[in-house]
Amino acid sequence: MTYTIDIRQRRQATIPSAVLVQLGVGVGDSLEIEVSGKKAVVTPKKQIALEALAEIQKAFQKSPISEKEMLDSIDKSRQD
Repeated sequence: MTYTIDIRQRRQATIPSAVLVQLGVGVGDSLEIEVSGKKAVVTPKKQIALEALAEIQKAFQKSPISEKEMLDSIDKSRQD
């Protein structure tokens, strides 16, 4: 679906509620805008965080270190 957003005098724009619903964002959430040439891609910041978490989980699954070893190491470093 395509939407038209008008830029007002103070460079403000209102994003239609249907777009916000599709993106899964609401009041207080942040959006990242990636500009490439004359195109912009809008991504919810929480989506970016979820994707990063998925990458961390993949790396953790490939690691020979167990979750317990990692947590023990963190605890030890906090005590030092």
